[in-house]
Amino acid sequence: MNEIMKAIKIFLLLILLSAGIFSQEVKPLNSTKDLDELKESLKGKVALVNFWATWCAPCVKEFPDLIKLYNNYKDKDFKLVFITTDVPEEIESKVIPFLKKNNVDFVTYYNNFQNVEELINYIDKDWEGAIPSTYIYNKDGKVTSSFLGKKEYSEFEKEILKNLN
Repeated sequence: MNEIMKAIKIFLLLILLSAGIFSQEVKPLNSTKDLDELKESLKGKVALVNFWATWCAPCVKEFPDLIKLYNNYKDKDFKLVFITTDVPEEIESKVIPFLKKNNVDFVTYYNNFQNVEELINYIDKDWEGAIPSTYIYNKDGKVTSSFLGKKEYSEFEKEILKNLN
């Protein structure tokens, strides 16, 4: 009987621990101040910042390559930042399930700006807001390359390696 209770306790503990492994934290970006804080937190790391949405087929297709890139370089001063353009009302119903399905275990952000133009102009004055859109930052926080549209793993990796070396 003691062994059964011990096994049940271990089983319940494993369930509780595994539930937290892929828990998603999705934070709003409300202003350029939030973007400044995010950018500051990335200094000293090479960062790939990707704008995407669950309704964007090219975004969904390139997602596995971005996750693979993250897994291959996360221990080498590399950060991956996802910023979804899904509407805030769909974070719980669409974004979080999508992130769980793709085993995203780091903070993801969503656009909560009142004026989307303010976000677009902060990121890149030449960007028209089309997604997927990806920016690679060097360790000094400067954009070294940008991509519009779906790209392949090798294209991202080439730019990441240039900045890591």
